[in-house]
Amino acid sequence: MWGVDPAGSIYRYTNNDASGVNPWVRIPGTATDIAAGADGTAWHINSGNEIYRYTGDQPS
Repeated sequence: MWGVDPAGSIYRYTNNDASGVNPWVRIPGTATDIAAGADGTAWHINSGNEIYRYTGDQPS
């Protein structure tokens, strides 16, 4: 699962609630919108309306 906060920061949910640590990991970059495909591929749109695809935690 992916999310964007009001400031445009991108986060990925790690599904690690049991660790006692925040399960949301901040991903480099900013976005105005984000979506994930059924295969887990994440895409985001930045403030310049440029589209990016994430592989791992690095934009490509």
